[in-house]
Amino acid sequence: MHRIALCLSLLLVTTATAEFQAGCARASITPLEAGIPTQLGGYGARNGIPATGIHDTIYAKVVVMQSEDTLAALVGLDICTTPRSLVEETVRKANIPGLTYDSVIMAASHDHAGLEGMSMDRNNVLGNPHIGIFSEEVLQFVSDRVAAALKEAHGRLEPVTAGTGVVPLRGMNRNRRHDGAPTDEDMTIVRLDRSNGTPLALLVNYTAHGTIMTEKIMEISGGWAGVMQRNVEDLVGHDVTCIYTNGSEGDVAPRGYTGGSRFEMAEQYGRRVAIAASQLADAIHTGPVTRFALHNHTVHLPERTPAPDFLKIAGDEYQVTEEQLAVALQVLFPDATPLYGLQINDFHLITIPGEPITAIGLAIKQSLREGGSAHPVIVACTNDHIGYILTKDEYHLSGYEVTASFYGDGLGEVFLEEGAKLAEKMTTVPAP
Repeated sequence: MHRIALCLSLLLVTTATAEFQAGCARASITPLEAGIPTQLGGYGARNGIPATGIHDTIYAKVVVMQSEDTLAALVGLDICTTPRSLVEETVRKANIPGLTYDSVIMAASHDHAGLEGMSMDRNNVLGNPHIGIFSEEVLQFVSDRVAAALKEAHGRLEPVTAGTGVVPLRGMNRNRRHDGAPTDEDMTIVRLDRSNGTPLALLVNYTAHGTIMTEKIMEISGGWAGVMQRNVEDLVGHDVTCIYTNGSEGDVAPRGYTGGSRFEMAEQYGRRVAIAASQLADAIHTGPVTRFALHNHTVHLPERTPAPDFLKIAGDEYQVTEEQLAVALQVLFPDATPLYGLQINDFHLITIPGEPITAIGLAIKQSLREGGSAHPVIVACTNDHIGYILTKDEYHLSGYEVTASFYGDGLGEVFLEEGAKLAEKMTTVPAP
């Protein structure tokens, strides 16, 4: 297995002696509002044709958290993937002292009717409409909006308490690679309350692709995850901000939805998740934050290697030639990538900058549990995008996910190993 170097730093550890504060904001990141042509993410079959209209507004939802002199932020985005250039541009524009690329987690919902992440990636020089064409105008529009939301949230910091809960959503997702293969059914929520006991923010983590919205959908939409967030905010009330993050969705699709159109299906599914989320949120009791920590480390990745069936499967959908693939491997996929670990009391979150399959996510969550975490979650599609991440066994079974994996059959082992190491670091910090 390719050996990697690990650079790990503890950015923040807070004990009960420090006051924990949070502030929230949201911003529309719908470029058509400004007349900017908008590519939709998720499907090469759209051929890069711009969206024809807006079905519903897509958002950036922001929570900024502070203890003592250290800041951290979590941003949920109604986009397909999160390019590093969007994070860097946003943090630069926000220009908030103490808030850097290393302390901002930006997570795509993996929305298949939201923004194409590749359209905001400055490294995307391929000019291939099937994977998305870089647009400086879209990048500037979205980073302007998210930066403004970060500044607004920072200006709204107030003391909060926190609590976490989890509930399984039975029969609502499926492993799309194998019948009967495991999925992660858990929905985990962190509730942050104001001093008067009303909820300020709900951080919702649940695993499912945005594939209710097919390639035939040409209007901008937040998909089922957008529906879920809107309904949670309406059901819970109190001007709460619902921020969604996806889990190890690489091989997980939603199921159990019905409706006459794809929009109706997304509405029905999103409402079902929202009802369960609002009921769970109502049952969560909050208390003082006695442990707040943010870790980040850089993982140096294996040698970039295209899958044997790339040109036959993913290459056909995205019409990537062998020559374009050679360029893409050098410019789109990094040598190193960031992972983050966030802790709020007994809640532990580990990010992955791509699309891990269920087996990867469950194993890392188990590592957190073994260290004592009561509420572990994985957040995919964060701060960079390196493609699909599979175990060695799954890699050699081929299929679409494998052909969109670009570091050979050892990539999953890298994340299993380093995810376990990060989990151990997060759960062995001395008690306050």
